[in-house]
Amino acid sequence: MARKSICTAPPVKNAIFKALWGLLAMNFSLAMNFGRLARMDRGATVQARMSPISRAATLLTFGLLTIAIIASLAKKFTLASLPNIIWLVAGVVVLDILIQFLPQVRIVEAVRTFLYGLMYLVITILCAVLAAYAMQRFAFPLQDRLFASADLALGLNWLDYAHWVDRHIGVQRVFHFAYDTIQIQIVLPLAVLAFSNKLGELRVYLLAFAIALSVTIVISALMPAAGPIALVDRATFDILQFTGATPLDHLMRLREAGPFVLTDHPGGIATFPSFHSTIAVLTPLTLRGHHRIFLVLLVLDAAMLGGTVTEGAHYFVDIFAGGCMAFFARALATRIIKAEGRALLKPGNELVGGGEQADVQLALLSEQTP
Repeated sequence: MARKSICTAPPVKNAIFKALWGLLAMNFSLAMNFGRLARMDRGATVQARMSPISRAATLLTFGLLTIAIIASLAKKFTLASLPNIIWLVAGVVVLDILIQFLPQVRIVEAVRTFLYGLMYLVITILCAVLAAYAMQRFAFPLQDRLFASADLALGLNWLDYAHWVDRHIGVQRVFHFAYDTIQIQIVLPLAVLAFSNKLGELRVYLLAFAIALSVTIVISALMPAAGPIALVDRATFDILQFTGATPLDHLMRLREAGPFVLTDHPGGIATFPSFHSTIAVLTPLTLRGHHRIFLVLLVLDAAMLGGTVTEGAHYFVDIFAGGCMAFFARALATRIIKAEGRALLKPGNELVGGGEQADVQLALLSEQTP
């Protein structure tokens, strides 16, 4: 593992500039390209060019970036290893411009919606990673003893469970595979909802994702933990590698005083709640109306939840908290999106046109929202 370097003066915050540039570019492009009403094309109604990203979701991402900036500056921290997303943003904008020259049918609008949704997810995750690492610099007391005691109070023993999985290589392989599907499962609802023309449900999903991620980062900073793997000897396990465990070296160095530049690739620094568990619940919850996909997700995410305990080296209470987070974020996002829809449909609002245009907007903002 590469050695992290510590500098004596506050360095340039490259990661902050990357995130800020990407966020501003995304919002400018959305404002330029998703402001028009629905139109009629060859007798078929084309989906209104309304942004798949709600105002609340955008504000949450700006909030994450603000937290990252303040914490980074206050604690003299730089995360230098985040990817440069400028080319992603530029590519999406260029593709959007080219798409406008194609016949404006539903599939074209779906592609555009998917691209902007993907850009939003990437930028939000980048801001979240930076915020999560920067907030760990405040070094609140570790809560491992509390979480371990909570597991035991529930009658659950992490060490016994981990050794059982370690003795069953078939189970471990299934858990490992399911655990590594998190990136696919984050994007899957975006793809399914965009191409099935469920704009209202997509707006709920993106907002729920941002809510869950933001709340998780704040809680994990206030109640940090090293995870159960810090309390045991890894050499006692034969096949378990704990590939998703909290990077203890990063966590300990983040808690030290003085300026700090991290040049390694960041890992999952949040232990409680488990964001893997949140996705394992939020994704099937979002796609429960797509029955075949839902049934596959039930099996896959049951394995992901089981693997999060071992592959991610999480306490059982982390899993429960992550699942509750998914339901909370989904319920709150649904209420917010419905409120936004009602506000946009008030008489006199500039988005409300007459006749068929108003009907299209009403369907998009109301009927598609669960």
